[in-house]
Amino acid sequence: MSAKTLFFAAAAAVGVAVVNGQAAPNWQYIPSACQDSCSSTIESAYLCETTYSDSTEVYGCFCNNYPTDVDSCSSCLSSNDASALASLLTSTQTACPTAIQECFFQCSFDTCASSDISCQCDATYLANIYNCASCNTANGNTAATQVSDFEALQESCQNQNYTGADQSFTTEALPAITTDGYSAPTLTATGGGAAATGEASDLAGGEASVASDASGTTAATSAAVTSAAGAASGSSTTSKAASAAATGSASKASTTASKSASGSASAASASSSGSSSGALNVAAPAFGGVAALVGAVVALF
Repeated sequence: MSAKTLFFAAAAAVGVAVVNGQAAPNWQYIPSACQDSCSSTIESAYLCETTYSDSTEVYGCFCNNYPTDVDSCSSCLSSNDASALASLLTSTQTACPTAIQECFFQCSFDTCASSDISCQCDATYLANIYNCASCNTANGNTAATQVSDFEALQESCQNQNYTGADQSFTTEALPAITTDGYSAPTLTATGGGAAATGEASDLAGGEASVASDASGTTAATSAAVTSAAGAASGSSTTSKAASAAATGSASKASTTASKSASGSASAASASSSGSSSGALNVAAPAFGGVAALVGAVVALF
């Protein structure tokens, strides 16, 4: 068969619920006076931060191992000059379930250049696409990359003899922790400073991830198929392959924490502006893998 080139163009962006200045709180900012009131929060935050280093993984771990004392802990934080930390912690009550539902964590990964087909057909990249697509399909995120899109991309890679596509792929669970042998850390903070007025980027657990460009939105997309040599291939299949590969430049978006005069972190919010958002320079695809599909060029055979 002759080669075809599929250009997948982004169209108008549609606003979606986004993570806004969101992260897992760093346990080291919790005042010592809140050791008891925040015991479950400390355990989750401490174990996640000592098990994982990347802030996205730490956040996913915290959401997946959510503490049981958020209300009492937040109240204690507010009473001990740590209101910004309290706001960040309180916001996770809404943001964590939404992030999990929208597949934020599964769809946060570095993406290939739009013209780099060997990268798009690499086994690791395909595994990331499959993990993201499986989560979206299972959670009914129909505007995002689906398993059917992944399958079309995998088939395209196989047709071009990329061996990375010749395997079975499985889903990955959210980051977990082991509580066996856990001993609570000694708190030394007294409140004030960043805990009182800091931004999410100041208070986050884990190291911030900086990735390529970002447009944290849902995109309405259109595909234009151009024949490089004339022979036809199934347009439905090629469109799906491009869709999966194009989850690219929006997945793992580089973003900055939202800033306010008070410096307190804000909860996840719905936005119709179509702007990128996310936590503290943390990887933020169009929230939950509902990605803006931009500029992907995939050679199909």
